Amino acid sequence: GERGFPPPQSSRAPRVPAMGILNYEQHAHRLMEPDLPLQARLQLAMEVRDSLEIAHTSEYLNFLKCYFRAFSLILTQVTKPQTTENVEHKLRNVVVEILNRLPHSEVLRPFVQDLLKVSLQVLTQDNEDNALIAVRIIFDLLRNFRPTLEAEVQPFLDFVCTIYNNFPSTTVSHFFSNPSAVGGVAGSSGMTPVGGGVGIGGSSILGGGDDGSVGLDGPGGSIMPYIGSGQLNPSTRSFKIVTESPLVVMFLFQLYAKLVQTNLPFLLPLMVAAISVPGPKKVPPHLKNQFVELKSAQVKTLSFLTYLLKSCPDYVKPHEENVCKSIVDLLVTCPDSVSIRKELLIALKHVLGSDFKRGLFPLIDILLEERVLVGTGRACTESSKPLAYSLLAEIVHHVRGELSLPQLSRIIYLFSRSMHDSSLALSIRTTCARLMLNLVEPIYEKGVDQPTMDEARLLLGRILDAFVGKFGTLKHTIPQAVLSLQSPSEYSKEVSDYKNLIKTLVMGMKTIVWSITNAHVPRSQISPSAQGMHPQVQASPSNSAFPQMFKGMREDEVRKAS
Repeated sequence: GERGFPPPQSSRAPRVPAMGILNYEQHAHRLMEPDLPLQARLQLAMEVRDSLEIAHTSEYLNFLKCYFRAFSLILTQVTKPQTTENVEHKLRNVVVEILNRLPHSEVLRPFVQDLLKVSLQVLTQDNEDNALIAVRIIFDLLRNFRPTLEAEVQPFLDFVCTIYNNFPSTTVSHFFSNPSAVGGVAGSSGMTPVGGGVGIGGSSILGGGDDGSVGLDGPGGSIMPYIGSGQLNPSTRSFKIVTESPLVVMFLFQLYAKLVQTNLPFLLPLMVAAISVPGPKKVPPHLKNQFVELKSAQVKTLSFLTYLLKSCPDYVKPHEENVCKSIVDLLVTCPDSVSIRKELLIALKHVLGSDFKRGLFPLIDILLEERVLVGTGRACTESSKPLAYSLLAEIVHHVRGELSLPQLSRIIYLFSRSMHDSSLALSIRTTCARLMLNLVEPIYEKGVDQPTMDEARLLLGRILDAFVGKFGTLKHTIPQAVLSLQSPSEYSKEVSDYKNLIKTLVMGMKTIVWSITNAHVPRSQISPSAQGMHPQVQASPSNSAFPQMFKGMREDEVRKAS
């Protein structure tokens, strides 16, 4: 047959083969040459990055001996942190990326303290892109070499205090108080066009120059996540760095208990202040990414504070009211992000599991708005509903005796609708039924005069209607497995859930019917029976204050019940 065309030549540079030890030394020495142009130095660094598989071989120690000093010098002496996207920034970015990819084996241990110091310097002084990689290096070092580093972690905690101190007045105000300063943002890194904004240390970033528009196609492709010249966000003014920090702080507090006493009194008030920052009421379209980052940072901080509820409750106690208010405010302002809203609801769950839940009770009216509870987007609503309604049921259960009739009416609407929502798990629908059943007594007790008796009876009738309607639904949807005595094992959980739901409905009907029957009997004429069952009606002369006093069910109520 005919010979085919030869394969096309690749336009990309070939991968650098694994080098012998002599080549390491020569290559590393070239990397440190003082007069080497930046672009040539970047090319050498990318060659190292693209042959980094050598670090997973027996040559790892030799690799570190040759290159670690070169990488440290590049980050600490040869280059400086950059506020614009340019060759020098790309070089630093590649070196930090290499350090992040070093295997954390025992071979690395002699270099750990120096690597931590370099990473801390990048974190505290560099731009957001490089600092994000540095904070991950720091976390991995702490996790893998924890006994070695206790004395080295205080600078990290000092930096965390700094970024939280900056959060309201510097970080949030930079993005949202002067939206024109961050116009034309590309991606979510907080870039501004060259010529606008303020650089690290407050210096003005002036336009012009060709160092912000260099495009490099070295091995591995483009390093930067965006294209074009612009300002890079400093790490001290970064929502993303704030988002990453609480996890590291939590890990440090778990490892070194004494750090809690020396740092938490300073850090905690700053964190509480950070989660209470409302952000803009109206978000311009070009700042939506920054707004999501703001809320993500606040929710991560809140998660850390709720972790402290169990480990350090005495420290958090003075901030109980502010933390609870911030949870509800974040539910109101949270964007339709499934992950952020889920984490927020989990934080709410932790608060409900502590004595701090009392701070949520005065805010129940806001939580009764479904938009606040589950968001507005379809994905958010579907994923949030089960947990959200379980948590709301718990809150309502705690305060049911203090709720007004209008509040109870709203709750019946929400939970009767959820009880009929086939997209929810049976266990959640059963929770909704039980919650409404727990409301029967508080509603009944609200009937102290003719108007409140009328209103209470109306609400009890709505619960009756919801329960009877649910029986009607179950009649058509209940699986045959429930009706059989020996159900297949795969249906066992579903059968159990259906049985629990039916039991709740059946037992509840007795209470609902009794309460409606006696809804217009003065409460003073009801006394508990000797058997502790339903209260008994005492015979007494009619009271002129209750001209329509009667016992029994109306015709429409009988129709509902039957």
